Amino acid sequence: MSINKRFILLAGLLGVIHLSVMGQSNDLGTWIIYFGNQKINDKWNIQSDFQYRDYRFLSQRNQLLARAGIGYNLKQNNHNILLGYAYIATDIYDQYNISNGTKVENRVYQQYLYKNNIGTNSLTHRFRIEERFFPNEFGLRGRYFISLLKPLSKTNGGGSKTYLSLYNELFVDIKGAQFDRNRIYTGIGFGINESLRVETGYMIQAQKNITRGQLQFILFNNLPFKKQNQKKV
Repeated sequence: MSINKRFILLAGLLGVIHLSVMGQSNDLGTWIIYFGNQKINDKWNIQSDFQYRDYRFLSQRNQLLARAGIGYNLKQNNHNILLGYAYIATDIYDQYNISNGTKVENRVYQQYLYKNNIGTNSLTHRFRIEERFFPNEFGLRGRYFISLLKPLSKTNGGGSKTYLSLYNELFVDIKGAQFDRNRIYTGIGFGINESLRVETGYMIQAQKNITRGQLQFILFNNLPFKKQNQKKV
């Protein structure tokens, strides 16, 4: 499948999503996301993500999130352990959609990430512990994330390809020993090159007292800090 056809496929999916959104009440959130994973060398890497989240479709800001961490591979390009920090600013609204200000959270987190393949499908498992610091509160939360990337097509050179993306993430309030939330997602994306890809999809987030749909628009950047040495043949 050519890159032009992938763009047409992605544009068509976005058009269907847009029409479905306009056909219902404007109660669907949107998340605009950047994920970075920069390789320093075979052992060390830096991960980062920046997210802008809306309560409603492209309106009524919900949250700004900035997160970064440094990771270490226990084995080559796998079994990654990471220590990170996140800043989260959440806008609070009452039942009448009147703003009650912004709640700020500073977060420290530790995670372990493991990847494996089943045939041509790529699986990722991530375990994360978060220490959450609010102005007058402390929280402790655990998360388990599992995702699957299924290639739908690729070029003869094995480069750019269209893929299906699925994930589920469970959150547990460790301090309160109770369920916090669950996220389930499906999307479609394509690789621009070996280091850049874009993706869009739909996520359902179930919390204690509410379940909401979220559209996601994502850019993944895996460009390394420096070019890797290539052997001459």
